[in-house]
Amino acid sequence: MTINNNLNAMLASELQIGQIATNLTQISDVIADPQLQEVTSDLIDSIVGQIPEVISYEANAQSIKTQNAVSDMLLNIKA
Repeated sequence: MTINNNLNAMLASELQIGQIATNLTQISDVIADPQLQEVTSDLIDSIVGQIPEVISYEANAQSIKTQNAVSDMLLNIKA
């Protein structure tokens, strides 16, 4: 895997998280009064839907860190 692949995957995750956040705001706008809001299946699905995206984003970020560390090590060995 290359850094470009990881960055593209991170961008895709970021866009998905943004879409989920938009869905959450639309759900909360339907019922404006916080005391009248109920936990609906749409709300639960949107919140749960964020979990894999966040994990994917963090995994890709860690992969980039690992690739940088390996590159640094190889450069140190070459020098």
